[in-house]
Amino acid sequence: MNSGRVVFVPNWLRIDFNRPVPQLPRQSDPHAFLVLPENEFAVAAVKKLAPGVKRRRIWLVTLIGPAGCGKSRLARELIQGWEAERPDARTVYITASQFAAQLAEAAASKTIAQFQSRFRHDTQLLICEDIQILGPRQESQAQLLATMDDVTSSGGVVLLTSTRMPASIPGLNRRLVNRMHGGVCAEIELPGPASQRKLIEEFLSGESLPLSHVQIEGMISTASVSPRELLGLIHQLQAETVLRTGKRQPVRVNVEAVLADRQRSPLVSVAEIARVTAERFGVNVADMKGPHRGQSLSQARQTAMYLARELAAMHYAQIGAYFHRGNHSTVIHACQKIARDLETKPALQRHIQAIRDELLTRP
Repeated sequence: MNSGRVVFVPNWLRIDFNRPVPQLPRQSDPHAFLVLPENEFAVAAVKKLAPGVKRRRIWLVTLIGPAGCGKSRLARELIQGWEAERPDARTVYITASQFAAQLAEAAASKTIAQFQSRFRHDTQLLICEDIQILGPRQESQAQLLATMDDVTSSGGVVLLTSTRMPASIPGLNRRLVNRMHGGVCAEIELPGPASQRKLIEEFLSGESLPLSHVQIEGMISTASVSPRELLGLIHQLQAETVLRTGKRQPVRVNVEAVLADRQRSPLVSVAEIARVTAERFGVNVADMKGPHRGQSLSQARQTAMYLARELAAMHYAQIGAYFHRGNHSTVIHACQKIARDLETKPALQRHIQAIRDELLTRP
């Protein structure tokens, strides 16, 4: 077994358990990772998995958030911390799709024992990304769960990432969901306007792209935009400016053109979600936005809030404003409650799936 290195497990067509494994590829990113209100809880949770934590009480953390929000960046930061402080430690990094593919290959070649040993033996840090793809793969889920248990029972730690809350991943084994909820589930929100401003300023530092304050403000979107999308926008602006050498246009024109190309609306609106949810639960949207707290009304309101997070990618504060709830903690509580109830209430599962189907298949 290799030790004292990061083991990056690629998706080989044929698995040779004796061949050397390559290092985790480093992504070139000169920009600092900014701790923002939308990710500060996730950052604090990941720090609990760092080497050298005394009286460790957390062995499993699941980062939840949309693509481009910083989950993989935090995973790399954790790996670098382990490499710096525990160079002798063995850490394993893999995506869930690679894990499933290698398990299938091991089953076909009757090398399951070697597959299990590769992930479990002497592993101090296990990182598995994008576990939402494991929903229909029951055997992969069982193997991942056993691997996680072996690693943590030996004093190791586990970091998972997902684009969805565990209970909302179709087909995810209840034991795996419970194990994840037994650790820390840390959600990363997409950055709001204030955080977008900080990110843009950080991304522009050291770049030869002069933008005025007014132009930066023009880049800030009221819609949900990931840090990755913001960085991509800046790179596109740089490329366009360079390509126009000789008949250079003002950067302001570039900003406006690129922003126009990138304007997009959410897949569904919160108003549509509220309307369909109200119809499904037999209540009125006006009552859902009012102060009434009857059981069916509260469940309809909480369900609509949960789906607004999932289908419209709205911030908690935006959802709270729509439903006339001034405190966004009310929305957080609603989303967490629905996620828990989905584990044990089949009727609620059917309601939510029916609402999703109607919203996502409408003409």
